[in-house]
Amino acid sequence: MRIGVYFRPSSELAAEIASRVIDEGVKNGAEMYIEESLLKEPRASTIISSKRVRTFSFEKPEVDVVAVVGGDGTLLRALHMLGDHRIPVMTIRMGRRGFLLDVTPLEIPERISDLLRGKYNVVSYTRLSARIGNERMPPALNEVSVVASTRSKVIRLKVYRDDKFVYYMEGDGVIVATPLGSTAYSMSAGGPILDHSLRGFVVTPLAPVQAWLRPVVFDLNTKIRVVLVENSIEGYVIVDGQTSMEIPPGGAVLVEVHHEPARIIRFHDIDTLYERIFPRVI
Repeated sequence: MRIGVYFRPSSELAAEIASRVIDEGVKNGAEMYIEESLLKEPRASTIISSKRVRTFSFEKPEVDVVAVVGGDGTLLRALHMLGDHRIPVMTIRMGRRGFLLDVTPLEIPERISDLLRGKYNVVSYTRLSARIGNERMPPALNEVSVVASTRSKVIRLKVYRDDKFVYYMEGDGVIVATPLGSTAYSMSAGGPILDHSLRGFVVTPLAPVQAWLRPVVFDLNTKIRVVLVENSIEGYVIVDGQTSMEIPPGGAVLVEVHHEPARIIRFHDIDTLYERIFPRVI
């Protein structure tokens, strides 16, 4: 098996854990690779020179699995760079609050062994596609947010469902979140938790002036269009808190289900939504 490794840049702890992943992989007969964008990291160069490791690219990832070491942000960046490549991702968290990540550092020897023996499940997670005109953004695992370009000012926008008007709002913006993302930014803004088995997503207003506005859950096949009205200030479309693009007054972003889900490797026998949410949040 060919295992690619990507870790949080500029983190000594992440590099040290990644080195342990590589050691276990080599010991168990796997071919190990490091993602080439990490070559500027001194620790990555040391790992490559001291171990039997080659490099791979997210653009053409000729590996069977990508092991991501870090936190939620590291995983989201890795998935954005993987794009539509149908490669499963093994997740290793550095600390206690890596909400999306499955494996602890202490579990690395056992989980590498399980990986090579095929003792795991690949769970598919819905992603969203966001497009401004002809410009496509990376697929969103958690959410697509449309927010004001200036925090102290109100953004004015209209929300459409399949080209049918839903509501007009003034406020900080709006979030379109997947079931997985419903436990992230959307939840902190008062949105509901969506069970992962639900084929849908939620549109959550951010601090609306119209206090009666509430989150709305839509079917997964729905297309949501968010339009900035002509007298609005400029806004930003932000994907998973990682990638942003400006949107001018009169501009629109189209959000719909992405054709390729994220594929994340899970090892634990019991892994329900609620068992992952509440122990980590409390």
